[in-house]
Amino acid sequence: MKITGKPIQNPNLLSKMKQFLLQSSKRDALLFSFAVNSGLKVSEILQLKICDVVDHQGQIRQSILFRNEKTKKHKWFALNKELHEALTEYLKERTLGDRNEYLLKSQKGKKSITRQHAWFILNKAAKEVGLDGISSHTLRKTWGYICYKSGVDIAFLQHFFDHSTPSKTLKYIGIS
Repeated sequence: MKITGKPIQNPNLLSKMKQFLLQSSKRDALLFSFAVNSGLKVSEILQLKICDVVDHQGQIRQSILFRNEKTKKHKWFALNKELHEALTEYLKERTLGDRNEYLLKSQKGKKSITRQHAWFILNKAAKEVGLDGISSHTLRKTWGYICYKSGVDIAFLQHFFDHSTPSKTLKYIGIS
């Protein structure tokens, strides 16, 4: 099935991707959960550190405010139930040492996994469930599509995606 660049509108495919990634690693499943439940770009997700998602008492935050290093803008978003559960499961396995460590840490050191590796992980899962592949924005668009279908105002999504018009946002999330 050809999806590349378009939002994934089939919840069954999303569920299968998540299950495939959970079998691989909880880190990879968390990457997917962030991508499909936050609307963040993969490059923004990879910037997240432990201190962004866990407070000083070791509790997962209800919302996350972080600064995008590339754009120098602050972004805020609330964690939904699915993302909270994915973080909980992931953090059970992760030793919380330095709070400034990257959340999605590479196995090869203290750095975050690379954008290329994140794309490889997500693309492999997409192909596993029968999709031809996905672009770097597919899951971000999927989040927007799901939000819109659940009643989120297009003006909010337009602002979130930093689009100039509602029609541009509708096109971006696959609504014609």
